[in-house]
Amino acid sequence: MKKVWLTLALAAGPWRSGLAAQDRQAPPAPVIALQFLGLSETQAGRFQQLIQNLGAAVGGLEQQISLRQQRMERLLNNDPPDPASVGALLLEIRTLQKQAGQILQSYHESFLALLTSEQQEKVRMVIQAGQLFPAVRAFAELRLTEPPR
Repeated sequence: MKKVWLTLALAAGPWRSGLAAQDRQAPPAPVIALQFLGLSETQAGRFQQLIQNLGAAVGGLEQQISLRQQRMERLLNNDPPDPASVGALLLEIRTLQKQAGQILQSYHESFLALLTSEQQEKVRMVIQAGQLFPAVRAFAELRLTEPPR
């Protein structure tokens, strides 16, 4: 099981980089999810594969989107910008974003499919708690409650 956790932690490295500054003591997100849900070793292995597949699929799309956004920025800096070229790039970017959305939807569905009903209920609770996060942050800023740790 420790090997699976370590592998999940390494797979999540790029996603955690932005959060690392916030909390250097917390384990990587996949390890937290694995522990919270109580995934079996088989489930953890499938989860690891889902994460790797997602990273490979979405990473390529994100790179394509970024390149097109840079190209669009250059086009917009022309005087005057060519509306047809800008519009074509915008449509390309939107198509790539839709593809990324479909990949994420498939990832979510595949993840939920590997869970037991009890684990799926825990996921629903986390989703509900996440919807409260903006209110928790506002209450903490107003010192009406302790900030989340």
